[in-house]
Amino acid sequence: MDSSRRADAAFAVCYVAFVFAGVYKDAWYVAWAPLDLTLAFGLAAAAVAGWLALRGRLRVTRAGIVITGLFTAFALYAVVSGIWSPSTDYYLSKAFRLVGVTGLTLGLGALVVASSARRLRYTGFATVGFSLVAVVETFVRYLQSGDTAIYPFGTNYLITGRVLGLGIVILTGYLVLSRADRRLTTAAGIVLPPATYALLVIGSRGPLVAAVGAIGLLVVAGLLIGRLPNGRWALGAYAAAVGLAGYVAFTVARHLETITRLLWLLEGPGQSLGARFTYWQQTIAGLGPATLPFGHGLGSWPVVLGYGDAQDYPHNILLEVAFELGLVGLALLLSLFAVGVGVAIREWADHGRPVHLVLLALFAYMLANTMVTGDLNENRYLFAVCGVLAYRVAPRRYAVPSLATVREAIGSSGSPT
Repeated sequence: MDSSRRADAAFAVCYVAFVFAGVYKDAWYVAWAPLDLTLAFGLAAAAVAGWLALRGRLRVTRAGIVITGLFTAFALYAVVSGIWSPSTDYYLSKAFRLVGVTGLTLGLGALVVASSARRLRYTGFATVGFSLVAVVETFVRYLQSGDTAIYPFGTNYLITGRVLGLGIVILTGYLVLSRADRRLTTAAGIVLPPATYALLVIGSRGPLVAAVGAIGLLVVAGLLIGRLPNGRWALGAYAAAVGLAGYVAFTVARHLETITRLLWLLEGPGQSLGARFTYWQQTIAGLGPATLPFGHGLGSWPVVLGYGDAQDYPHNILLEVAFELGLVGLALLLSLFAVGVGVAIREWADHGRPVHLVLLALFAYMLANTMVTGDLNENRYLFAVCGVLAYRVAPRRYAVPSLATVREAIGSSGSPT
């Protein structure tokens, strides 16, 4: 492997480790680390990106610049909204993470990952690799748990479930739309069943439902563009497999934690979903005409609704932004999403590459998750995917000046005429 490939691989590993640091950094076997792992891997990913730029190997695209610019406008408005926000502690924490963590996530995705087909491929491999680590961790905790709840990596099962779902959607996308490499096809076919089982036992209802929806989009896309082998017969086979899997899950395997929690919904929304309904109703009630244009200010939701000046949120990204940042913030956020999705759709229409359909399925998967859980920063996986939507097959690129180019420019400017 040459130095260019090694640098791209190093960036992909550091970037994925940074994006998912919140999943694993509380695990007992890494808790001893003297540095915060989000900070450490974020700095490492930025450093490798800087090295790529200095070596003349980073050429950003116009789509990446536009998407990064839109997020910057959204983040700056969110920070400025602190002027009228009643929050202090939560505002400061949320603003710092929005700019320093979520912003870096999207910026590196749009400017570095999406500007290179190889870096995009390596990032996909690294994401599936971490999802496989989450599978192993889930099984270990599952075997140790008995009848108690499972908390992989010692953290919230929901964020681990989202990682499992990301891996499942990527693997399914490859099997449904590509299968270009027989070895990768075989590996995907081997990894997908245990990953799916891990998602069924972990108890994450939202990620499971979102993953099923994203997989359905992939299968329909494969049928419509003719990539499914045997066309309609394949669709029938998929439908039969899903029906059989659903029957087994809700009968023989109904004891699995995720299935059990889904069945609870037949008796009513339950405590978890019921609390979310309450949050959504309170949020909508708080959207008065006086504050609707500009919102109550970043971090204001828990303060205005009487939950205190600490991290709390309505578990719906659109309601959260509408409440705190108003129609202005919501318009900026939706513009960001619309541009990213528009780039991917146009690229698929122009080039027909399955990678863009997989990226769109990943975005749909993460957006569905953000409708029921997390705040802006806890949902930075969505912004990572949104940044990567900037990937174009044959883009107009803008070279970042390399160190040699800068030295040459300085030398020429200082030479006598």
